[in-house]
Amino acid sequence: MDYLSRMEAWLSSPLVSESEKELIRNSDDNTHREMFSSSLAFGTGGMRALLGPGSARLNLLTVRRATIGVGKFLLKKYGPAACKERGFAISFDNRHMSKEFRDTCVQVLTEMGFDVYTFRDPHPTPELSYTVRHFRCVGGVMITASHNPKEYNGYKFYDEKGCQGVYEIVDQLISVITSLPDELQVDYEKVRPECRGKVRYLDEDSSYDIAFVNKEIATSLYKDVFAGRRLTKIVFSPECGADCIVGPMTLRGAGYEVVTVPGQDFFDPDFSGTKNPNPETPEAYEGAIETLRKLNGEGGKFNLILVTDPDADRCGLAFLDSKGEIKRLTGNQTGALLIDFVLRTKKERNELNSTGVVCNTFVTGNQGAKVASLYGVKVRTTATGFKYIGTMADMLERNGETYLFGYEESYGYLLRDFVRDKDSLQSILAIADMTEYYLRQGKTLDIAYAELSRRTGLFFNDQVSVYFYGADSQKTMSEEIEKLRENPPSEVGGEKVKILYDYGKRFTTDFEKRTKMPLVDHDIDYNDCLKFVFHDDSFLAIRPSGTEPKVKFYVEVRGLADEEARRVMERRVEDVKKIMGL
Repeated sequence: MDYLSRMEAWLSSPLVSESEKELIRNSDDNTHREMFSSSLAFGTGGMRALLGPGSARLNLLTVRRATIGVGKFLLKKYGPAACKERGFAISFDNRHMSKEFRDTCVQVLTEMGFDVYTFRDPHPTPELSYTVRHFRCVGGVMITASHNPKEYNGYKFYDEKGCQGVYEIVDQLISVITSLPDELQVDYEKVRPECRGKVRYLDEDSSYDIAFVNKEIATSLYKDVFAGRRLTKIVFSPECGADCIVGPMTLRGAGYEVVTVPGQDFFDPDFSGTKNPNPETPEAYEGAIETLRKLNGEGGKFNLILVTDPDADRCGLAFLDSKGEIKRLTGNQTGALLIDFVLRTKKERNELNSTGVVCNTFVTGNQGAKVASLYGVKVRTTATGFKYIGTMADMLERNGETYLFGYEESYGYLLRDFVRDKDSLQSILAIADMTEYYLRQGKTLDIAYAELSRRTGLFFNDQVSVYFYGADSQKTMSEEIEKLRENPPSEVGGEKVKILYDYGKRFTTDFEKRTKMPLVDHDIDYNDCLKFVFHDDSFLAIRPSGTEPKVKFYVEVRGLADEEARRVMERRVEDVKKIMGL
């Protein structure tokens, strides 16, 4: 069906509201193409799209269709009795339409016979994962678009382990969803009224949140050790998102003095108090920096800034360095420092045993793995996405091994796996404890990181995103990746490539030996990613997003100071972009 036919079907449907029809009529042809040229795909990361009417956008009808698919998939997998008895969990962040999407999910699933656990107000992604595990649910959904602008929302599916579904699960789910009629035609079989599922709102009082927060506080390695007045004083921003309530509760419960950033400490779907709610960007810290300077101008002595993203699974930090200046760390740098802090503490307490494992992903920088090796700790590397680290944690548990720490470069960390996704609450506690640990030794985090780099060698990691626009954006992106896959360069940025790993087609190319061999790596699942590894084991990896039309370039440069390393990175990225015609 072409886009004009799809549009006419929407304009004729009684399921589409008059306000949506009016919006469609008042849009130009380019917008019509974007709205209706395709159906919104349920990908490996779920769905994420612009809000609004249309088959390619996120709205009540596309969410309803996806939820019908989820219900049918789980009923077939577990059976009606288990789906009712064990139930399904739903949470959401502060975005426009999140509550309405929650209500649609609740209606569909209860009418299909599922009991549902959900919330009245926004709650973090880690609490959704915890809820799935706590109640042994057959699955869950988090309604969020993470750090995307306010015009977006999204839909992430979680399996019974509390992880976002990995390929073998999501492929089956996608198959069910794609077999359904379109969003205007799809329907489902409703159970008899007496068999309809029940809904439990977990935030009717504060007891559930308090129990969850206490579990998070218990992950602190030093909550009962640091006696007396804390040296670490925190400015915290939830960026108008789901950590507005439980974030400060967690930090204060562990003994820290916390001030929240005005304008960013309440649920706001427009993110009006922040320029960008993504902790990976400098704009996310502007309000917190202004607040810290104001407080310190009044004699406050605040020294740590913690920022979490809208669905509260990721966090970043800024701090007062040894010169009294505000400095940030990247996700890779923070991860390496946290690994050293956690492993050092466990070693000092004789708690570091031979079964311990640190987990990362194959686009994460290698400094953290180097730190683990200094402690004799094994590292398991998974495909990109924390769902693979969560699945690895489950596998380690079943194999009698000990999960110690998991992280990825995009500010996602997990210390204890009662949550099986990135957890900003565990992370902000660990960063606060780490800051306090070093301050009590007279060291700020820049000094601690410099000392760590002398032990590991210098690592520089960064990433660049390239977006594709228009109705054919996904197709264009796939074609450019395939072009690079079929004709990979043996030299990038003036440096010879040692090995190319193709995690999508599952082969390796050794440019020195001029051989092409099957790629066998049981820890790294199928992933449409290419990774060029150079002779010093630094890398450039290229990965299309699973939820939006963009390609990410992940780059590591070793042995060079930041300024020189950045120039090397830019040469590598520009060279590959030129080859791809970008």
